[in-house]
Amino acid sequence: MRNVLIVSGILFLAGPRAGGTAPARAASAATPTGSVEVDMRNVDLHLTDDVTLHVHALRGRFVPTRPGAPPNLDLKESYVVEVDGGETAIDQAALNTLMNKYVFGDEKAPIKDLDIKVEDGVVKEKGKLDKKIDIPFKVKGAVDVTPDGKLRIHAKSIKSLGLPIKPLMKLFGIEMDDMVKMPPGHGVTVDENDFIIDPQEMMPPPRMRGHMTAVRIEGDEIVQTFGTAAPPPLAAGLSRNHIYWRRGTLRFGKLTMRDTDLELIDQDPSDPFDFSAPRYNDMLIAGYSKNTPRLGLKTYLPDYDDLKAGRRVAGTPGAAAKRARAVKAAAN
Repeated sequence: MRNVLIVSGILFLAGPRAGGTAPARAASAATPTGSVEVDMRNVDLHLTDDVTLHVHALRGRFVPTRPGAPPNLDLKESYVVEVDGGETAIDQAALNTLMNKYVFGDEKAPIKDLDIKVEDGVVKEKGKLDKKIDIPFKVKGAVDVTPDGKLRIHAKSIKSLGLPIKPLMKLFGIEMDDMVKMPPGHGVTVDENDFIIDPQEMMPPPRMRGHMTAVRIEGDEIVQTFGTAAPPPLAAGLSRNHIYWRRGTLRFGKLTMRDTDLELIDQDPSDPFDFSAPRYNDMLIAGYSKNTPRLGLKTYLPDYDDLKAGRRVAGTPGAAAKRARAVKAAAN
């Protein structure tokens, strides 16, 4: 970490700054005890090395899960993300990983070899029902939102061995939920012939809680709206691609920031901010930081995919300015 970050850590460890204005104190009091407000814009958020959530915009709070302990970025079980509003997307690659690794990863799971494609405005699923004799199936479904804010994949057609079987199932009074029995806690249930997906249970930690209000398909992505699709920014003057935390207490590494004012900024705003939650410290080492007049901290980070690929990144403000000039010259 750069020296400025170390100095900032000492300042924050010393406690909240004195002399705050009355409006600032009043606004802080409105935040739930122990939580830290968060604002994300244009972030490709790697929850794990193989699951990425595309965050178009998000407003909410990091809420601690342990009494007396603040959210800790190094302990993903130490907080949940309560989403007030925003829009996120998950592509078919991440959806396949989630379903096969986290939902149906157990050897006793009722479905195996599941393959999901998101295309032509629908979700196409194929796999095998794990019975005494494996039964291949294909389901084509549309997406919708349930009244309690979950994702519904409504089966428009069901085939097995290339033949449509939905009319036959209807004739004998058989539904998919008669054949697929899911244990609780996996984030997926079956309602008649529809799959009901609860992103709050299906996603790996940190857990996200929020009420989905709309869903649509764009290309190979399922786009989910929570509350208001475009919530107002948490503060004025934030960068185009960022993760910003405000108020409350936040831990990361060996530092504890009280009255948090921390913005992680994408060094290359021409594309989404590629941020890895498990590897964020590697990104901090490769980036640089600046203090703000209000004793906040702005940290400029390279995209994780650039760092992972070994591409050259800017580790100082001077290097960042030089790279920006080069990019601008190349564009002209």
